[in-house]
Amino acid sequence: MELIMQFSIARMSCGGCVKAITAAIVSIDANAKVEADTVSKQVTVETSASRDDVLKALDTAGYPAA
Repeated sequence: MELIMQFSIARMSCGGCVKAITAAIVSIDANAKVEADTVSKQVTVETSASRDDVLKALDTAGYPAA
């Protein structure tokens, strides 16, 4: 089951950040869809992974999310 989640990531400021965040999420769900907006610092994720797993992956990648 795919879930749509939204996160606020204060440290996301550029395309490199978006690539790292996307890679972190795809590492736990290869089929995840990630949309990021560096201006609002919002990331929308469509994934079958749990919210806790996504938060842990982002934290490990150095992009803690709220």
